[in-house]
Amino acid sequence: MGEYHHGDLANALLQSARAILNEKGIHGLSLRACAAHAGVSHAAPTYHFKSLGGLLTDLAVIAYDEFTAALQEKYALVSHESPNDRLQKVCQAYVDFALKEPQLFELMFSSSPLDFENVRLKSSAAKAYQQLTGIVHPVFDAKGLNESKREQAEALIWSVVHGYASLIINKQVSHGECTAPSKTTLPDLSLLGDLL
Repeated sequence: MGEYHHGDLANALLQSARAILNEKGIHGLSLRACAAHAGVSHAAPTYHFKSLGGLLTDLAVIAYDEFTAALQEKYALVSHESPNDRLQKVCQAYVDFALKEPQLFELMFSSSPLDFENVRLKSSAAKAYQQLTGIVHPVFDAKGLNESKREQAEALIWSVVHGYASLIINKQVSHGECTAPSKTTLPDLSLLGDLL
C-alpha cells in the first residue's frame, strides 16, 4: 500500500486512481480501492471527493492538462514547419498520447462518470480543443475557408484523428506495431483532399 503525507490525501488518491486505472481500467476503480491503494481508511476519500465521479473528474482534468502539454510540446518542436506539416505532426502527437496513456485517454472521453459541468474539466477540455484547432487554422487560412467550413473542417479533422487513435487502442486497426507509438503513424491528413 502507498503512503501519503498529511495534507496531500487528495493527490495520493489521484495517484492511486491513476495506478488502478492503468492496471484494471475504469471498471476496476472504486473509492474503496483507491483508499486501500493509498493506504488510508475506506472513508478517507469522502473528505475530498463526494463520489468516484468527483475523483475521476479531477483525474480527467490532469489528463487533459497533460494531453494539452504534449500537443504544445510537439508544436514548439515543429513551429518552423509548413502549416500542413505542423498539423500532421501535432495530430500524430494526439495519437501518440492516446497510445501512451490509453486508459487516461478513454477516461477523458468517456460519457460517465465524469461531471461535465465541472468548471475545471470544461476549462481543461476547452484548452485541449483550442490547442488542436489553433494548429488547424493556418491550414484553413491558406485554403480561404469561411467560418462555417472551418467549423466543419475542425470537426472532421478531430473526428479522423480521434477515431484513428481509438481504433488503434481498441485493436481495430493494424498499422505498424500498436504498442509502440513511434511506429504507429497517422495517415497523411492531406489525403482529405480539398479540405487541406
